[in-house]
Parts: sequence; C-alpha cells; structure tokens
Amino acid sequence: MKKNKIMKDYWRVCWMALLLVALFFGSCSDDNDSNGDSDNAAFDPNIPVQVSGINPTTGGFGQRLVISGENFGNDPSIVNVFVGGKKAIVINVKNHSIYCLVPSQAYSGEIEVQISNGDNPVVSTIAEAKFEYVRKQLVSTLCGSRRDDGGYDTKDGPFNDCGAFGSPNWLEFDPKYPHLVYVAADRGAGDENEGNGNMRILDLKNQYVGTALTEGDMGGTNRGRALAFFDENHMAVAVDQGDELRAAVYGFTRNREAPQAGDHNYKMWGNRLALVNFKECNTVAFHPVDGDMYFNSYNKGQFFKVDKKQIQEIFDGTRTTPADKEVLFQMDNGWEYNIRIHPTGNYAYIVSINKHYIQRTNYDWASKRFVTPYIIAGTAERADYVDGIGTSARFHNPYQGVFVKNPNYAGQEDEYDFILCDKLGQCIRKITPQGKVTTFAGRGSASLNNNPWGYVDGDLRQEARFDRPKGIAYDEATDTYYIGDGSNRRIRKIAYEGEE
Repeated sequence: MKKNKIMKDYWRVCWMALLLVALFFGSCSDDNDSNGDSDNAAFDPNIPVQVSGINPTTGGFGQRLVISGENFGNDPSIVNVFVGGKKAIVINVKNHSIYCLVPSQAYSGEIEVQISNGDNPVVSTIAEAKFEYVRKQLVSTLCGSRRDDGGYDTKDGPFNDCGAFGSPNWLEFDPKYPHLVYVAADRGAGDENEGNGNMRILDLKNQYVGTALTEGDMGGTNRGRALAFFDENHMAVAVDQGDELRAAVYGFTRNREAPQAGDHNYKMWGNRLALVNFKECNTVAFHPVDGDMYFNSYNKGQFFKVDKKQIQEIFDGTRTTPADKEVLFQMDNGWEYNIRIHPTGNYAYIVSINKHYIQRTNYDWASKRFVTPYIIAGTAERADYVDGIGTSARFHNPYQGVFVKNPNYAGQEDEYDFILCDKLGQCIRKITPQGKVTTFAGRGSASLNNNPWGYVDGDLRQEARFDRPKGIAYDEATDTYYIGDGSNRRIRKIAYEGEE
C-alpha cells in the first residue's frame, strides 16, 4: 500500500553507507584508463555479456549483491539489473562485476542484466543461478492520514480517506468475524490522546473504518481503556472513571451481524449493562479456560476477580445488579496496568504502564485464581530503553501486548513470545518466556536525526519509526501485527512482503 514511501525512505536512510561502499568498490585514480586496467574497460557491443556467478546467493530486500561476469563495461548509467523481474538499484559497475541492491518482492529470483549502449540494440543476458529471495517483515501504514496543514479529521470512511485516529489505545479482534479489529480510544492525559472517545472498527476485508460504539453508547465516557470478549456475542469494555459506585466494566451484546460489502453500519453492539462497579479501571480480561473475569483499579493497584457465573447471569438477564468482586492482591497506590492472560491460562502478565515493568502471576488451577506476581522483565519505576534479561531490561510506559506462538519453541513448556508496545520507548519489544527483552521493531532511520520517534515505514529495525505506539493486535493466520500508533494518529501494520 505504501511501497513508494518504503522505497524512498529506504534509499534516503542508506545513501551515506552506500556511497562509502561504492567508493571502496570503485575508487580509482584520475589517470586510470581502460588501456591499463581491464576491469575498467568500457562495454564492447561486439563481445557477449556473460554472468558467471552471484554473491550472496540468498537474502532479502536491500541485500547487497555482487554479480560476476564479463563485458559489463564501466558505466552504471547504461546497466540495468532485474532480480525476480524487479528493477534493482545499481551502485557501481566494473567490467567483471556489478554491485547492486536487491529490490523488494523479487520472489522468483531470476537475475537479468541489460546493457543499453546508445542507439545499439539492448544487450540482455540471464544468469543460470537464481537468487533465493527471503521475504522480510516490513512496517507499513494500514490507514490514517493528516491534512496538509498537519491537522487531521476523525471520520468513518475507506482506508484511504478515514481521517486519523486521535487515540488508538487498545486493539482487539472480533472472535466471530476475524476480519474486524476494534480500536478503543482513551482521551486521558498525553500527547497521543486526542479526538473523541468513540470505539472505531477496522474492516480488513472491505478496507473501511467505521464506528462500533460512541461515547454515549459507553455511558458518556471518553476513556475506553480496553476491551475483551466473554464469548463471541458478548463484549466487555473497561472504562476509566472516578466513581466507585459506577461501572468499571460495561457489557454489550451483539445485536446484529457484521456488515457486508457496501454496508457501513458497524453499530453491532447494544444492551449496555454494568458488569461490575468500581473506579479508575485500566483493563479487563477473561480466563481462556475457566472464563472468570479480571480487572484492576489504578486506585490502590487492586487486581480483581469476578466469577464467570455472575457475568453469565447478567448477560442472561437473571441478575439485575453488577457482579461481586474479589481482590486477589494489590500493588500500591496509583498503579496503572494492563492484564494479558496466556492462551493456555497458565499465567498472566501484568504490564505496569506507569511503573515501567512487567510482572508474571501464575494461575492456581486448583483454587482457580491468580497468585502473587513476580517480576519477569524491567524494574519498577526505572523508566528507560534497554534491551536485556529480566530486571536488567528497561521499558518506558509499556502498554498493550499479545502472546505470539514461536515455531522455534515447538515442544517446549512455553511456546509463546510476548510482543508489546513500549510507548515512550518508541518501539515494539519482544519478551521470551525466559524474560529476555529485545527490540522487535522501531527506532530506525538513524541517519535522519537523533530522535528515536517519527513516522517512517520500511525495515523493522533499520528504517521503521513509531511515535508513542500503544495498541497492538496479532493475526496468527497471516502472521500480521496491527499497531495503534498514538501520536502519528495512524494504524500501522507489520507483515511480510506482499502482505503489507
């Protein structure tokens, strides 16, 4: 969708490095000429052009590639190289070698060299060897844009005309319609929190942005912090408000099916009910096996449990009051965090947003409750950006995360990495089951300036930049991530080439 921008940013970022390599590859003194150096000989149209080899034989977009052979000449302006049918950037040419960069989406790997010499016919040759192209994951922009004056509109519309996202705080897939992604909005303090508190919806199949719930639908709140699904027809929304006698989590029932092509009515949820009352709620989650609900309060850092049966009774209409709640443990006053439960239900991560670290709480299957947590990565109240193991790692406002199955862990006790947004770390991080923290995407394009933030698509680490990323959703079927990029007001996408 944004291939031209990706290519433009790529070459701008790499240009200085390429110049240095080109100088090394092709430097020669002013008095060198073709008579004294056969490698600097000009192209001879009377001699066949031959390709004898390539190095390396495998790689991806941006890979430096040397093509060896005969009679390439010494003028890069007349030499074209195609890899997999895509035009490569030619950096330098010697009579026996061509230095170029592999283009994107060069899937077939066929290498063709063309030489255009004035009015003479184009000379073309195809290498016997093929380049084994490895697809790379890239960051692109799914939707969202600003006006020329830097401002933006918040509106429904197709991906190429949907305005922008004032506060893409939390992303979640619809369990019944996996082409729909909900985007909760939080209008709390922070540069990334603007616009309104409406819950948006991304229709990936029809490439349209709609509105799922308005502020009015959510009881007048503009701080929808998170959402989760009790089942495919019942949704819970955590709302951040200051009255403990009002709802901390609202429940909604699906009252219509997903719109088809041409229908842009995404108001599929109604019958708002208070599932549980309290104040300053930041998160909600359901245990994937036992079905109990968990939520928190910023107030004293309480970690609450609500029995599944009471939630079911509320949705069935047999219970007319909010559910009872039980405090399993608490952190301290003013503890803002998210809860993410492992797909197996064996444990949950507590992502402490304003305390900058990640805890793990194991699930006691006998008592059906989570137990006292311990630190898995980072250190409380030590905000920074540091990759490392366990408490040596540093985060700066970690936010939403998702568990992603790693095929390299097949057969191990835990087969999932945790991929999360590090808001003021300005990147996407990865935590292994052992607590090793690395940077998955972002903080690239170092040649632009010294800032780690920005808006750049492209290679995960070499190019891509985010600006206060917060929300993230993962599609296992396509191995694709969707990122709520806060201050860029856009939905970004991480996918393999051809899917971006």
